[in-house]
Amino acid sequence: MTGRREQRLVKRTIDATVDECVAVALDIPSYPDWAEGVASAEITQINSDGLVRNAKFTAAAFGRVVSYELLYETQHLPHQISWELVKGDIVQTISGSYRFSPSLDEPGQTDVIYQLEVELVIPVPGFVRRRAEDLLMRTALERFSAEVARRAS
Repeated sequence: MTGRREQRLVKRTIDATVDECVAVALDIPSYPDWAEGVASAEITQINSDGLVRNAKFTAAAFGRVVSYELLYETQHLPHQISWELVKGDIVQTISGSYRFSPSLDEPGQTDVIYQLEVELVIPVPGFVRRRAEDLLMRTALERFSAEVARRAS
């Protein structure tokens, strides 16, 4: 039921530059405006370079309200931003990343790979978790893409 950790990833080509994609990923306070299920998002600590170090979130997940804090790694920007769980109430693991690269097939566009691993403290049957994760990830990248497009236009 729990204890099994799987990393999931989805990929999409977005009609925007790498910098435009990075700007949306780093604008954490705006997540509740476009990221489905995110009720609040607050940057709680900034790195010396002015970028996010820690952020707190509340979100709806698996029919519950989840609170968690993430630690961000931004040293590989503009190619990657990643995060991992610092603490949370019903989550045991959250780690993920956005990877950005100029599209080789579509000039002026960006290939985005969204990777996520989530493990809850409460038991959830594997097939339910996988279906929910697949939907969550596809929706998350669709919403991210739509927000990037909105800002780019």
